[in-house]
Amino acid sequence: MPWCPKCKSEYEEGVLICADCKVDLVNNLSDIENWQVIINAKEVKDAIEVVDYLKYAGIEKVKYEEVRENEEHFFTIAVASKEVDRALKFLKGYMYNKAEENQQDTEEEEEIENEYESENYKDDTTLNDLKSSIYSFGFVGIAAIIISVLSFIEVLHISFSNKYLFSGLLMVIGITFIIIAINSAKRINKEKQKISDRDNQIDNILKWFGNNYDYNYFQEKYGINLDQYDEGATYYIVVDKLKEEISKEFVDVDIKIINTVAELIYEKMDK
Repeated sequence: MPWCPKCKSEYEEGVLICADCKVDLVNNLSDIENWQVIINAKEVKDAIEVVDYLKYAGIEKVKYEEVRENEEHFFTIAVASKEVDRALKFLKGYMYNKAEENQQDTEEEEEIENEYESENYKDDTTLNDLKSSIYSFGFVGIAAIIISVLSFIEVLHISFSNKYLFSGLLMVIGITFIIIAINSAKRINKEKQKISDRDNQIDNILKWFGNNYDYNYFQEKYGINLDQYDEGATYYIVVDKLKEEISKEFVDVDIKIINTVAELIYEKMDK
């Protein structure tokens, strides 16, 4: 008699598919394989990758199934019960290798990011932030000190069990905020000089490039054929060549300055 391999229901001869499970029937219960789920995957590509890995490792009875439960959607990877121990050992190896690959990808992304890190040309955001800190912390600090003094001499009456404690706390807060404002003020001149030096360096390199190279024919001059590349690849090819040329002339310039100049030149080119 035919049996359903999932719900193990028995059917009459001639029935081929389980009415409930919609799967092919088997002739004998001994043909029914006991499956055990060993891991779930969020994406079908991940499930397929695990199944292929286990099959390559010698696990013959392995499969994946799509599962939808309420709002959840995932894929289960199952193996025959007799293969569970071996499959789990191989699965640990797979997960370890996957983690190593992900770590390597992350390190490579960070390396690329650092290699192309640039400066904020003609941007004085940091300077404006410092000015804002001076005004904000200075105003709040002075206000706190004034309130502290007025409260202490009882010109200003504030409901607090211990006026000395209240005035002392306000005084400490006020002094702390004023110190922050003063430190910000001290940093302003240094930041102004830093911004000025940065922009002057960039301007000088841009001027040098404009005097020695043509923006629109740089690619042609160095035999860079970009027709076969997409926009992302174009950026790295051209910018790398620009950085190479700039570095030859400006040996001691910080790499972030060179990256900035290369990006500015790239933006002016006809691509």
